[in-house]
Amino acid sequence: MIRILKYVVALLMLSALLFGTALGALYWWFQQPKVTMQEADMFAPVLFEVPRGTHARRLTEMLAEQGYIDHPTLNFWAARLFLDAHQIRAGVYAIHPADSPRSIWERISAGQQHQFQITFIEGSEFRQWREQLSNQTYLTSVLDDLSDAEIMQRVAPDSDWEHPEGLFFPDTYRFTAGTTDLQLLRQAYQRMQRTLDELWPQRHDNLPISSPYQTLILASIVEKETGAAHERGLVASVFVNRLHTGMRLQSDPTIIYGLGDNYRGVIYRSDINQYTPYNTYRINGLPPTPIAMPGYDAIRATLQPDESDYFYFVSSNDGQHVFSRTLEEHNRAVYKYQRNR
Repeated sequence: MIRILKYVVALLMLSALLFGTALGALYWWFQQPKVTMQEADMFAPVLFEVPRGTHARRLTEMLAEQGYIDHPTLNFWAARLFLDAHQIRAGVYAIHPADSPRSIWERISAGQQHQFQITFIEGSEFRQWREQLSNQTYLTSVLDDLSDAEIMQRVAPDSDWEHPEGLFFPDTYRFTAGTTDLQLLRQAYQRMQRTLDELWPQRHDNLPISSPYQTLILASIVEKETGAAHERGLVASVFVNRLHTGMRLQSDPTIIYGLGDNYRGVIYRSDINQYTPYNTYRINGLPPTPIAMPGYDAIRATLQPDESDYFYFVSSNDGQHVFSRTLEEHNRAVYKYQRNR
């Protein structure tokens, strides 16, 4: 009897040892990537979509079908044993070549979805924003069929804005699959409001602009006039000096914006002579709305312009400008850099 009991104990111990060894082997396998780190450098991450309602066993089947894991049954049981396999979050996930089955499961269980991004550049127009938004595969569109005014009602329902130009902050925005275009625009709108809240109180005294919205109008012109960061304060000073003395702004980008689809790639004399609400060769003061989305630096330069006695500037054909105090100086610069090139 004692001998039989010893055999049973030995058998149980052996079984426990084998089970522990198997469990350890399964745990080790669950944490091994399919490729080495050196091999992983040769491949880019791929996107994997987990639909709503996916359960653990179906997830392992999908991962195996697409080649991201081996042995789906073992994978399923490893996830059940070592992780919370019931916590499956729908979304789009990035799977990296060096991922182990465990790291894939952990990412999906935690809902760590892939972050997409979209970049709106400074000086871009709202029509370009709409086009960019509509071309994003993983962004859900709820605004495509709406007019600009209807979009502004959705973005800022408590405001009276109807024209969206200039009201959104240009930057890179990150989002996960399923985010709506409305959500992104609300982020950009709120970001612009925070920027104005920050910079408007820091404005110089005696500026010829009376509201944050007028700041956006003038800043959008500054943004379109120069891409050279060190020039923004000077360009702003030219327009401020002109507004103070009652001179017209005479900004070419405002003509282009006013022409819209009728712009032919070059500004002709007939375009300068044509009246639009945005043609600052024909109107006094500021146009009715911004002509683009100004960035932070253009807004700051508009509210804190350099001190200068310049009233004119002309492109020097190298991305920068020559500034002049008098019309005579300006005409000489125009002849040198524009008519004589």
